[in-house]
Parts: sequence; C-alpha cells; structure tokens
Amino acid sequence: MITRKAAVNNFNDALKLVKNTGCSAVVYESLAKKGILEPVSIEKIDNRAANILKQEAISVGADVALSEGISRFKRGFSDVVLFATISQLGKLADKLSFQPFGLKQLAGDFKKIISKSKIFRYKNKSLDLTNPIVMGIVNMDPNSFSGDGLTCPDKALEQAVEFERLGAGIIDIGAESSRPGVKLVDVKTEIKRLLPALKKIRRRVKIPISIDTYKYETAKVALSEGADIINDIFSLTKGKDKLAKLVADAKAGLILMHMKGLPKNMQIEPKYKNCTSEVYEFLSERKSYAMEFGIQEEYIAVDPGPGFGKTVKHNMELVKNMSVFSTLGAVVGAVSRKRFVRSLAGGDKTSFITANFLTAFCGADIVRVHDVKETVNVFEIIETFRGI
Repeated sequence: MITRKAAVNNFNDALKLVKNTGCSAVVYESLAKKGILEPVSIEKIDNRAANILKQEAISVGADVALSEGISRFKRGFSDVVLFATISQLGKLADKLSFQPFGLKQLAGDFKKIISKSKIFRYKNKSLDLTNPIVMGIVNMDPNSFSGDGLTCPDKALEQAVEFERLGAGIIDIGAESSRPGVKLVDVKTEIKRLLPALKKIRRRVKIPISIDTYKYETAKVALSEGADIINDIFSLTKGKDKLAKLVADAKAGLILMHMKGLPKNMQIEPKYKNCTSEVYEFLSERKSYAMEFGIQEEYIAVDPGPGFGKTVKHNMELVKNMSVFSTLGAVVGAVSRKRFVRSLAGGDKTSFITANFLTAFCGADIVRVHDVKETVNVFEIIETFRGI
C-alpha cells in the first residue's frame, strides 16, 4: 500500500483523480466537487444573516469563522469567512436562495464562484476565457510610460497585425498616456492620434479591438469605426450616463478599471485600510451602475488597476488576489512594464514576462501586455499544464 498527498490545484485535477480510480462515471463530477476547497470572504454581512449562514454551513459539512459578537446575537454588520468545498457551496446556495437579510444575493454569489465557464461578450460575439488571453497594447501617444509610443498609423498597423499573428486575442489601442504625473490630453488630440490607426487596423485584423479611453466623444467615433470594446480607466465616472448609454446601445464590451485619484496625483502616498476589499467594492458599484443602462453582465470586465494609485505592496496584494475579482466578471490584469515591477526585479524583459505570468496564474482572464510573443508562449505552457 502506498499513501501520498494528492496534488489538486483545480477542478480538472480533482476530476482526473476520481476517474483514475475506475469508479462509476455517474459520480465523477459530484465527487470531484468535494475535493476543491473554496474559501469565501464575506464582508459587511448582517449579523442575523451570519447566524443563519453559520447553521446552514454546518448542516452541509462546511464551517464559518465569525466574531464573538455574532454568536452573542449582537445587531450590526460583520466580516466572516466561509470554508466550504465546491459541492458544499452548491448545497448552501440552494439552502440560502429563499432566506432573508441578503442571503438570497449571497446564494447567487456562491453560484458565480462555483461556475466553471466564463466568457466575455462584445458585439454579440464572445471570447472563451477557459485559458488566459493576451491583450496586445498599441500605443499612439508618444509620451507612453513604456517608451513604445507610436506616431505613424502604418507602424501601428504593422504592430497590430504582428500581435494577431503571434497569438494575441485582443488589440488594445490607446492615444492618451495615463502614466503617473502625466497631464491628460484633450479629446481632439486623442481622436486625431487614434482614428487613422484604428481605421487601418480594423480593416486588417479579425480579433476584437479595444479602445483605451474614458471620453464619450472618442468612444463614439471609435465604435462607429468598428471598435468592439471600451477600456475605461475611470470606470464611467468621467463619461457617466452618456458613455454608459453609448456602450449599451453599441453592445460593446466594457472594461472598468480602479484608480485612486488622477494620473497627475495618484502616486502621492496612496493609502487603503484594505486594498483588495476597497478595490472590489468600487468595481462592484461601477458594474452595478453600468448595468443600470442595459449593459449586460457578460459584457463587463473588471481591472483592479495595479499601478494606479497603489504602492508596491498594494500592487503585489492585488496581483496575488486577482481571482477574488472573478465574481464580478472577466478579470483584466495589466502589470506590463509598470514601475512597481521594475522596482521589484529591475527593467529586464524577464521581469515583465514573469509579472504577466503571475497575473494570469493568480486568476486574470485577460492580460494586457507589451511583450506579446513571450507572454503568449508562457500562456501556452499554462494551458498545457492545466490539461495534464
């Protein structure tokens, strides 16, 4: 007899272990779901709901860590952590679906957590996010922080075509730098830089095109010229209702990013009590705002915004917690060539590729990069390992 620890990193690993035993195919999935622990952090839950959750969790074999105040039936709101397998989360979701005090919403959140499939929609099309996708950056601002800003539309076309050939799943075109300390440009300048390149690229590439803008006027022109996605660093706080309605009417994809402050001041001593929690809350609120205008849930992706109003420690925390944001939709990770990566490991390309890999490994579905070829190669390794 040989006894050893089983390596289970995801549902597929658990499923393969079960299949290898030769047990009945009827129970493959149900048994595999019992092998994956999915800890869930629940913040600001009504204490009455927390008590119900505790009892229901115990009834399915799970457990909840909660404060002594909740167990003493004190009124108010608290933070709790649920420890449950995928199977137990499914059972809990069914039990809580008709409960009061916000537990019905919690049941819906549990179902999102255990969902195995994820897609990102745009223009009635969709991207399969079973494996991470590379978003290749085409900068049309000469002041780009990464030093790769282009001014020639033909050069932009050449780069975009090459990115598609190398395996990028999305092209992201930007015409306004958002590097720390930069002064934002006016809409006429942005459109003048962007439009000639967009027209050329749209005629040649088949993969979706994202436009890095927060301006209604720029988004309107870009969408009319065939852009598929709006990547908004201000999460509709600048374009507001007009931009939200425009995206909804165009059935465009939308990426909502978190930023603390403005590019000109965002890196001046940024502070958080709980960075991951505050970023999550902001993106959740902005997603709800977007959906009020008819933008469907699967058309929305979120970007925690590493490098935008965060210290090195904050950025590392967000990268490590990328998977936390998956309940909000597709997760975009954008760490490519950013200052915090340089401060951690220097400006060698190896550092940038490693950062891209870690972002995907920790849960990002779409990784926005400058170094497309190398990142695609790394992601192919990730895909291969997941399939073993």
